[in-house]
Amino acid sequence: MRGIDLEDEIKALILSKREDDYWDFKEKHHSNKANLLHDIICMANNRVDRDAYIIFGIADGTFNIVGVEHDENRRNQQQMIDFLKSKKFVSGNRPRVEMRTLFLDGHEVDVLIVKNSTDTPYFLTEDFSDNGRKVRANYIYTRVGDTNTDIDKSADVNNIEYLWKKRFLLTRSPFEQIMKRLENKDEWKNDEYVYYNIYNPEFTITLEDDDEGPELLPEFYAYAMYNESTMYQMLNIKYFGTQLYGRQVALLDSGRYTTPVPEWGYLFFGEFKIHPDYAFKYFIKGSPHYKLNEFLYDEDNHEQGYARRRFFEVVLLFEDTLEKEAFLEYVHLQKDEFLNRLAALDGEYSWIESNTKRQQEQIVIRLKTGKVLNQMLKEFRHKGRLER
Repeated sequence: MRGIDLEDEIKALILSKREDDYWDFKEKHHSNKANLLHDIICMANNRVDRDAYIIFGIADGTFNIVGVEHDENRRNQQQMIDFLKSKKFVSGNRPRVEMRTLFLDGHEVDVLIVKNSTDTPYFLTEDFSDNGRKVRANYIYTRVGDTNTDIDKSADVNNIEYLWKKRFLLTRSPFEQIMKRLENKDEWKNDEYVYYNIYNPEFTITLEDDDEGPELLPEFYAYAMYNESTMYQMLNIKYFGTQLYGRQVALLDSGRYTTPVPEWGYLFFGEFKIHPDYAFKYFIKGSPHYKLNEFLYDEDNHEQGYARRRFFEVVLLFEDTLEKEAFLEYVHLQKDEFLNRLAALDGEYSWIESNTKRQQEQIVIRLKTGKVLNQMLKEFRHKGRLER
């Protein structure tokens, strides 16, 4: 389903009949490997801080779709990855790429997606040549507008400066810098309920008692644990004492597993979508909530590992917002299948105790909803891979 969104974007770029900072059209795959490498490096070092596209199968000048189905130099994703692996990049950091094939106007169009990264600038430590063309060691190439840096020149100093700033996160806001630094737990030290970054001690994460916590009943996913006992705290991210982010965290399974409270999602099967029929909880990879979930998780702690697995049996984890939206559309179309699976889980969770029968029923239905949706999400992804 995610390919549909890529297809719409590529169609729009073709209709624009121009090239720009993050996309380039090619009528055929490169016959010269040095030119291919040069183009990939330029796209990886683009100035717009996003994924870039090299789109094969579009005629020069006219921008008509001609396809690559008969291109003798055509390469697949693995060939592209192997090609980059064999080149000597500084620090071993290579551009990450993904090849997708779209079917447009009866033709196959290949889209090489060059992933955005803060590992810029990408450059070689050893020359690479092919048939008179040479990608030079220690030359930094980039792309400005629709133009790549010449293969025998290095980029202008202001563009090189930008790429180094990007690497050190200086083009990002303090909050974005903190989110990126969470990926390296070794940068953080813990002093009781305060984490601080050893390189930027002005970045702090604090866990404080939640005044409302004692009044809150455990949410449904607490009953997926071995022990439903739950406490709550507030997690605050601060920069020089200024709060940039606040989120309630749940200490589940008698404190064994700590996670930011996930987001609510809803299924509407009615015509007007006023009142949801079913509710579920979810995270989106890359979101601040999920990055903090990973940051607080100790993968070497087996008890936390057990609790985390049980947690994600009933809480959904999406790759991105597009996948979430496409999946909910899929579930809506598979309404009968969802309801049948939900009914088939009758009899489970009969041990749950709560203050009222209504509360017990709500907990059970949400646990079952999470399990069924996770089953359907796996199938949804499998179908998506088969359709590509």
